[in-house]
Amino acid sequence: MNGFSIFDSIHIMWLIFIGGFLVISLYFYHYSSHEKQHLFLKSIFWLLLLLEVAKQLYLLVTNQYSYWSPPLHLCGFGIFIIGWHAYFPTRTTATLLFTLTLPGAAIALLFPGWTIDPVGGFLHFHSFIFHALLVLVVAALILERQLVTNFTDIWRAVLFLLVTVPPVYIYNAHFHTNFMFLNRPVKGTPLQWLYDAFGAAGYLASLVGVIVSIWIVLYVLLAIQKRRHITE
Repeated sequence: MNGFSIFDSIHIMWLIFIGGFLVISLYFYHYSSHEKQHLFLKSIFWLLLLLEVAKQLYLLVTNQYSYWSPPLHLCGFGIFIIGWHAYFPTRTTATLLFTLTLPGAAIALLFPGWTIDPVGGFLHFHSFIFHALLVLVVAALILERQLVTNFTDIWRAVLFLLVTVPPVYIYNAHFHTNFMFLNRPVKGTPLQWLYDAFGAAGYLASLVGVIVSIWIVLYVLLAIQKRRHITE
C-alpha cells in the first residue's frame, strides 16, 4: 500500500485518534496517585525505548538499515530526556522536554516526515504512536503543574542544541542525511516555507527565529497557567 499525504483522510483520522487517546490518558493521569504517575512516566520511557529498539531491529531484518536509521532527530533524543526526567527530574530535563520534545513531537504529528511509508506498515504505526507518546508525557506534566521551568531556563535548551547540532550537522553533511532537518526542509511543511522565503543561505537563521518564537509562545502560555493557579 502507498503512503499518505499531509492532512488527507488517513492523516486526519490519526490526529483524531491521537486527540482522543491524549484526552483519555490525561484524565486517568490526573486522577492517579503520585506513585502511579511516577510509574506511568517510567513505563512510557521504557515503551518508547522498546519501540525504538523494535524499529532498529525491523530495519535490520528487512535490509532497510542505513545512515538514516539512528535516532538522531530531536524526537529520538526525546526518549532519553524522558528517561532522565522519569528517574532523575531536574530543571534541565523539564526545560528540554518543554522547549524541544513537546514542540518537536507536536509539529511532527501535524507535518509528518514519514508520509512515504506504506499505510498500515510497521513504520507507519510506529511513527504516529511514538510521537503521540512523546506529546502525552510532556502534556501530562504540564497539566499537572509538574514541569518546573521558566523563561530564564532557556539557556539550558540553547546549550543542549549547541552540543548536539554541530555533530548532527557534520553527520548529515558526510552521509547526506537530514537529521533535525538542518540541511534541508521536508516538502509541504512550514520548514519548506522558510526555505522558499529565505533560501538555502538563510534557512538555518530563519529556523532559529521560528524556534525562539515558539519558545516565547510556550513560556507565555506557561506563565498564564501559573498565574491562574495562584489566583484560584
